[in-house]
Amino acid sequence: MRAYKHKITNSSNYNNSLKQRGRLDFWIDKSIFTNWNYNGKHSKGGKVIYSDVAIELALIVSYVYSLPLRQTEGFMSSLFQMNNLQLTIPDYTTLCRRKKTLDMSKKLRKWNRTENLVFAIDASGLKCSGEKEWTQSQYRRTRRRKFIKIHAGINLNTRHILFNKSTTSRISDISVLPEAINNVAGKIDTLFADGGYDSRSSYLLPHPDTKVVIPPRSNAVADKHTHQRNEAIEYIEEHRKSRWKREFNYHQRALVENLFSRWKTIYGENIRSKSSEAQQTEVTLKSFILNKMTDLGMPEWKRIYFLN
Repeated sequence: MRAYKHKITNSSNYNNSLKQRGRLDFWIDKSIFTNWNYNGKHSKGGKVIYSDVAIELALIVSYVYSLPLRQTEGFMSSLFQMNNLQLTIPDYTTLCRRKKTLDMSKKLRKWNRTENLVFAIDASGLKCSGEKEWTQSQYRRTRRRKFIKIHAGINLNTRHILFNKSTTSRISDISVLPEAINNVAGKIDTLFADGGYDSRSSYLLPHPDTKVVIPPRSNAVADKHTHQRNEAIEYIEEHRKSRWKREFNYHQRALVENLFSRWKTIYGENIRSKSSEAQQTEVTLKSFILNKMTDLGMPEWKRIYFLN
């Protein structure tokens, strides 16, 4: 019986990209220091000392190196002292407070300008409170854990995250699709999503020329408004769903699931922030970090067959 395994074909380049992820000078641009302090107008209720870029940098360092905010303050303070930078560091409470008000709407725009876009969207859960599995099993506690959803849309050609949104776990996947499509700059050539996005609106929202690849539900019926969906239903009834997936390259959608696997490997399955505003900032900055890591280089695979 033939079996296979995957082998990385660009191991040298990928190894170098992994080393680059740890370099401070990759994440810290020296031009930031000229804009470290806030120079805008002050409103009532307290004086703003640090600019948004200073707060963003401190949070990015925290997420890249998996440091709690207090340790981030100490790490950056020692770094600045070693380089003779006469700048103060935002403290823990400042970072917590300012994280809720940062404008993240343009943070991923750099990667959101592309042609021939193949777009895939999915959602996954992150734990925001509750005890660890070991504690629950050891002491037989059944305290309910709370989760949030992160919705992410990626460019399948480049693997960059173009859209993200954090919501409560009660928000359905399909309800976020209109915002995701409107957020994408330009026309989507092909839209991939799983069966949870199967509805008439998923076919009507994109550009009329967009190819929509979403598996219909098992009880789906044809209607006069969605011709692509009708064709998928007829094809599956005649040839089975597995053949439909091969014919329409549905396997490409697995890259968006791979994104969530990367996310949880790098950041863990928890989200630190408690308020919805801070959670959105955290999700967007972590998406920004993943995109920067993608720019450095990703593994390229080749399937190797052998006799089992």
